[in-house]
This record gives sequence, structure tokens and C-alpha cells, in this order.
Amino acid sequence: MKNSCIILVALAMMISASTVVCAAPYVSINMGAVLLNDSDYSDSGTYYDGYSFIDKGELSFDTGFGVTAAIGNDFKNGFRAEVEFGFRGNDIDDADGTYAEYFPNGDLDFTVDYTGGFRGEVYSSSLMFNGFIDLVPNGTVSPFIGAGVGFANIDADLDYYGSEDDNVFAYQFAAGMAFAVTPNMKIDLQYRYFATEDPDFYSLEAEYDTHNILVGLRSTFY
Repeated sequence: MKNSCIILVALAMMISASTVVCAAPYVSINMGAVLLNDSDYSDSGTYYDGYSFIDKGELSFDTGFGVTAAIGNDFKNGFRAEVEFGFRGNDIDDADGTYAEYFPNGDLDFTVDYTGGFRGEVYSSSLMFNGFIDLVPNGTVSPFIGAGVGFANIDADLDYYGSEDDNVFAYQFAAGMAFAVTPNMKIDLQYRYFATEDPDFYSLEAEYDTHNILVGLRSTFY
């Protein structure tokens, strides 16, 4: 986490420094499909009568929707830096797991394997500091790569658990193509891998990592 904070500060300083160096500010918005990877989950606890339980399994998700909006600076040397807000949402498709209950002395009472489990939704809201490299910065078509770090709030609204959220460290990697439609307007088509530290919801531990196919507009102010 210490190294992550150093990277965040460095990126923020680069973005701030753009106010005193040759740079062109821009705004961008992207939207598209979000594929949330299957998530292992586990839950455990002790009842008032001393019995305990362990519930663990795997969640799968429907294809969801995501949108990002950013403000940044194009340094005119192939490098861009930006601050970005993002939102993603996915419905739970299925849950496969095993519920095991134990006597107060620790001996196994019974186990139940189940399919279906609980339903619900998972959302993420993120604040990211991104850097991009445009491989052909002045071309009509320019491939680009990028990466970012920041923080995300993961909100899970689950049957039997209710709504709970957790703030976690987030990171992403990007690759795409930019298509110039006017001197200051580009269409971005890109893939992003966006993931976070494992969020905790009450005693339920899960995972969060996504594949994103996005299309967007980027407007630069020269």
C-alpha cells in the first residue's frame, strides 16, 4: 500500500505540473460492457448456541455495464495523464457452494451442497489516476496503452446479507486504438482490465476483477 500511495502522489504531481508545461487539456467519456470474473467467496461465524458454520463457494455474474469520465492533459509527446471516475454494475447469475455446520465442540454436524444460492448485484465506483502512451500521437489512427491506480468502493446488495460496501485499492491496465475524427476529437476503442483488493462484506470475503470493452469520445482543447 505504501508503494501504491507513492505512485498516486507521483501521478497527481504530473497532472498538476501540466498547468505550467506545454500540454493540451482534454475530457473523455467511455462506456461499454463489463465482464466480472467468477468470484470465490467465504463466510463463517458462530451462532448464539455455540454452533458454528462455514459457507464457501463461487459466484458467477451476468455481463454488466460500465461508464468512465476523465479530465486530463495531453503532453504532446505521446504521454497523457488523467484523473478518472468510473462506475460498473453486474447482476449475480448463479452461486455454487457448500454450507457446513459444526457442533460447539468442533465436530461436523452436517454439510449441504447447493446451486443457485443468493441473488443480488455488485457495483463499483472508482477514482483512478491514469497514464497513457500514444504510440502514434499525431496519426489518424493511434494505438495506445495505459495503466492506473486508485481506489474503489465495492457495493454488494445480496440476498440474506443486505447491502454492504468496502473501500479498497484498485488498479487497471488498458490497450486500445484512437481514431481521429476531427483535429481535436477522437473515438477511443479499448480493452481494460480493472481489479481491486478483495473486498469484505460483514464476514463475507469475495473477489473483484473485470474485463471491460469500452468505446468513447475524447475532446482535446488546443
